[in-house]
Amino acid sequence: MSTRQMIIAEALDLFSVKGYEGVSMRDIAAKVGIKASSLYNHFSSKADIFSSIVEEMSERYETAMGMMRVPHGEEDEVAKTYLNITEEQFVAIAQNLFLYFLKDEFASRFRRMLTIEQFRDVAGDVFRKFFIDGALDFESSLFRSLISKGGFREADPYVMAMQFYSPIFLLLSKYDSFPEKESEALDLLTRHVIQFSKIYS
Repeated sequence: MSTRQMIIAEALDLFSVKGYEGVSMRDIAAKVGIKASSLYNHFSSKADIFSSIVEEMSERYETAMGMMRVPHGEEDEVAKTYLNITEEQFVAIAQNLFLYFLKDEFASRFRRMLTIEQFRDVAGDVFRKFFIDGALDFESSLFRSLISKGGFREADPYVMAMQFYSPIFLLLSKYDSFPEKESEALDLLTRHVIQFSKIYS
């Protein structure tokens, strides 16, 4: 791991516990094991570190979706893929994404950091993009396409997105601090996805 990568990783670790505002450049340097002045050889400011964390998360998420074989890309193609998957495959996709944000070291810390900072300007915008508006906009658009292709029954796609996503987001919050209850979380998630599928598909 390069020094730059170490700075990103250790800064995210600190931000996920103390929040962005609760961490200084000196704190980050001490965690990495370098002088505070040396941080500026890699980043111009704490905001620059934060931006790099967001960029890193975006890249990691794209890679993870590919590895988990989550349909993504052009909306029409994604909708066609979902039309041809089984209920078991649909459940598996939901479980893999859930576990990614619950257990992946980088993704889970990123989510915790943004949860702490969600009411601040810059971090709040990123929080909404990743975990609120971005998710709901994507899913409502996908459901709209599935409705138009006959895969889902007629309904308000945005409300459908809220009904599908909100329990998943709640389960992440509910089980975040209880890794020993992973099987319980996955059982609830599975029951939710199956019931949602029966209602609308």
